[in-house]
Amino acid sequence: MTFHKQAGITLVDLLLSMLLGIVVLSGVISIYVAVVKSSSDTLKSSKLNTQLMTIMSVMSNDIRRAGYWNDFISEPQTNPFSQLDDTALEVINSPASNTGYADNTDVNGECIVYAYDENENGVVDADSEYFGFRLLDGVVQMRASGTVTDGDNCNNGVWMDLSDSDLYTITRLTFNPKNSACVDSSEPNGIDDDGANGIDDAGEADCYSLVPAVGSGEITVETRDIEVSLAGVLKSDNSVSMQITQSVRIRNDLIRVR
Repeated sequence: MTFHKQAGITLVDLLLSMLLGIVVLSGVISIYVAVVKSSSDTLKSSKLNTQLMTIMSVMSNDIRRAGYWNDFISEPQTNPFSQLDDTALEVINSPASNTGYADNTDVNGECIVYAYDENENGVVDADSEYFGFRLLDGVVQMRASGTVTDGDNCNNGVWMDLSDSDLYTITRLTFNPKNSACVDSSEPNGIDDDGANGIDDAGEADCYSLVPAVGSGEITVETRDIEVSLAGVLKSDNSVSMQITQSVRIRNDLIRVR
């Protein structure tokens, strides 16, 4: 009878195999963790982006309606929804100081207020047709109602939260009217209104630069364009942040007789 010596693995071979397995397993785990983290970050970023885009859509669609009047065609200069210091659209620096800015000033306000004919009955209904948005303590708020004759006050009326303070903090909400424009319909009138050089300059048509005198009867048309900027950060992960900016053109021009 012939006996054959059986060959086996040595302790060194076993240790090397285990080491190789651990290296491969570590690589697989590292890749899995990286994929999970990347997916988690993507989901968080997508969630915040969706929330901010929704808020921006609500604000821009509503702000565009500022000054809408069901009877606007007849005498636009008498529009009850475009009365200065009451229903007319105004950008305000903050709810705290409540100071309004000129329509074409390159400044950022944290509040905007306005009114429009929501039920299309042609008159300003007490309390229910004053609207606006503001940033207060990291939350975007929307004005649900306001008080007649005090509509331009950023603390006026009833405000409700539009953003979810449990999920994210709004770090920036600004309204900038820098792209607005004002045209004096009486220009060119052949008169050197600014008294600069005896010539009726084209620039005199800009009624922001050269405001017509009160009682002159001149008609001005203001087109309002508001740059809205919104930014936020997730409360569960402050490394996830997002900022979006949108230009909102007001559909209803502000027409005034000076």
